[in-house]
Amino acid sequence: MNAAILLAAGASTRMGRPKQLLDWAGQPLLAAQVEALLSAGCAPVIVVVGAHERLVRAALPDHPSVRCVANHAWREGRAGSVRMGARAVPPSVDGVVVASVDSPCSVVAIRACSEALAERSDAWIVVPRCDGRNGHPPLFHSDLLADLQTVTERGEGIRALRRRHAERTIFVETDDPLCLLNLNTPQSYQRALALSTLPDSDASPPAGANC
Repeated sequence: MNAAILLAAGASTRMGRPKQLLDWAGQPLLAAQVEALLSAGCAPVIVVVGAHERLVRAALPDHPSVRCVANHAWREGRAGSVRMGARAVPPSVDGVVVASVDSPCSVVAIRACSEALAERSDAWIVVPRCDGRNGHPPLFHSDLLADLQTVTERGEGIRALRRRHAERTIFVETDDPLCLLNLNTPQSYQRALALSTLPDSDASPPAGANC
């Protein structure tokens, strides 16, 4: 079983409105992300909130496998949110998906990465790829949970962690371009809407959150 950390604490300055609440296939992007992670088999899903906390919490779907933690120091960077999320992950999991709310999750890509992590004993980090480009979200082996709990902004967060373990990083090809999307500006959001139908639409709507 893999857990997931969904980073949703940012202020969305470049977007001009909360990214967490953007419409995505008829629901708030945050809710769609949580559903995708649950559909991909992730549990628990740890959602880290910060800016716009009240509005973001209200958009969270109810589900017993969803937990919400607040990063009140969100202005200091995303590394703090990674630390908080990682500290809420139970040590019994096999791996940890680290997803950003502005990078829509591909259920297909997450499942492919999960299968690769289970099959490859030499893999500590699994990254999806599409059309020869690295995508998201990365999946980290549970052996790296302690590292995720101590990343810092000065230390370049999970980027440094990925560089440090480059020799134990594997890449999984997928034909789902969703794993390449980043919604940083109104323009990128409009371009992404053409791909806004999330894979595995048969997923049941989540029900019950511990937030």
